[in-house]
Amino acid sequence: MSQTPNTIDITPTWGEWANIYRRLAETGETRAVRELRADFAKAMAAAAALNAIRSTFTDEQAEIVSKTVTAELSKQGY
Repeated sequence: MSQTPNTIDITPTWGEWANIYRRLAETGETRAVRELRADFAKAMAAAAALNAIRSTFTDEQAEIVSKTVTAELSKQGY
């Protein structure tokens, strides 16, 4: 992703985005949750794709995936 000089990227990670989605759902913000269906679908599709290719990873790639999953789950309190 290209960044403009002197800017800060504050785009949430998928784990942070999951927290936003969960909080909206838990507080009954159904309109907001409905609007985020595509993002939720993309996240779940990405998880399925990752699981489909996981057995083909080198040890180094598997370690990257493991660290990333652990970090994103940590952001969600797990």
